[in-house]
Amino acid sequence: MQIIRDEEFRIEEPTAVCIGKFDGVHLGHKKLLNMIIDKKKDGLTPTVFTFNPSPEELFTGRGVKNLLSDEEKYALFERMGIEIVIEYPLNLVNAAIDPIDFVELILVKGMNMKYIAAGSDISFGKGGRGNRELIVKLSKKFGFDCDIINKVRVDGEIVSSTRIRHAIAEGHTDVADRMLGRIEG
Repeated sequence: MQIIRDEEFRIEEPTAVCIGKFDGVHLGHKKLLNMIIDKKKDGLTPTVFTFNPSPEELFTGRGVKNLLSDEEKYALFERMGIEIVIEYPLNLVNAAIDPIDFVELILVKGMNMKYIAAGSDISFGKGGRGNRELIVKLSKKFGFDCDIINKVRVDGEIVSSTRIRHAIAEGHTDVADRMLGRIEG
């Protein structure tokens, strides 16, 4: 698996992309990742776009206790079949990119994106103004396919890294394990 840790990159092969922090690589993340991995059959390279530091850390100045180290997360990606990870070095300047420019310059031109799988709460670009409606609109403008995925639920609750951290803190490791896909619920 290739890991690119730079603002400047150009991927030549066509890619299937998902964007996010992917902390814990929980069931919701796995659903997105499996969707881009499935695009290998169409000749697309499964590619993850992530940030370092996370937007939350950059804008609040507070560290976030992660469920997995980057090394553990990337090892999971590789075992699943992800071929490229862009670990974008986020700073205040590049975080202020217009959402349309982010899609055009980074995803379409830099990553040669032909497909994106995104959660219904996707946000990107300056102030997180890019959202699901914009990515769908831009898919038509820039000629890529787009699937928007609803949140995965376990025990009737939306799966999230925050919810997993809370379950662990409260001693509910069985709940955390179900959300992480480690045990069947």
